[in-house]
Amino acid sequence: MSSSSKPKSETPLGNLLSAHVTSVLAKNGIHTIEELQRAYPDDLMKIRGIGKTRHWQIETVLNSGKSLVKVRIRPPANHVKDSSLNGALSPRTVRALARAGIMTVEQLREADLKRLLRTQGFGIQRLGEIERVFFAGKLRDVEPIEGDSL
Repeated sequence: MSSSSKPKSETPLGNLLSAHVTSVLAKNGIHTIEELQRAYPDDLMKIRGIGKTRHWQIETVLNSGKSLVKVRIRPPANHVKDSSLNGALSPRTVRALARAGIMTVEQLREADLKRLLRTQGFGIQRLGEIERVFFAGKLRDVEPIEGDSL
């Protein structure tokens, strides 16, 4: 790696990464370790062909000699736009309530629970979650709808 024509601060990627990763980086204008460090991490995640595994390989090269702990990257939870119930209830429950047109706590308090139980994706488990979070055990007196088994 001793090249008298290049400045000392510019270190080519060479064989530090796999040929595929080096090729993908080169297509995106990244040819040296310093360019890689400038692009890390945000710009790298935008490059097509650099996923979690290749990102991990790049991190290993950039942090050589340091102990890295692999962290699982979780996708953000699916939230229902304009619902004040996001975060208070599970995403699945919030989506089921949104299908019934319920986006706020006030709408939930005024909802007809028997009709709510007919909503797709809404059943006893969702009702139990709402009961625990908002009503402190006051929903148990809901009677089953004729033909439904609770």
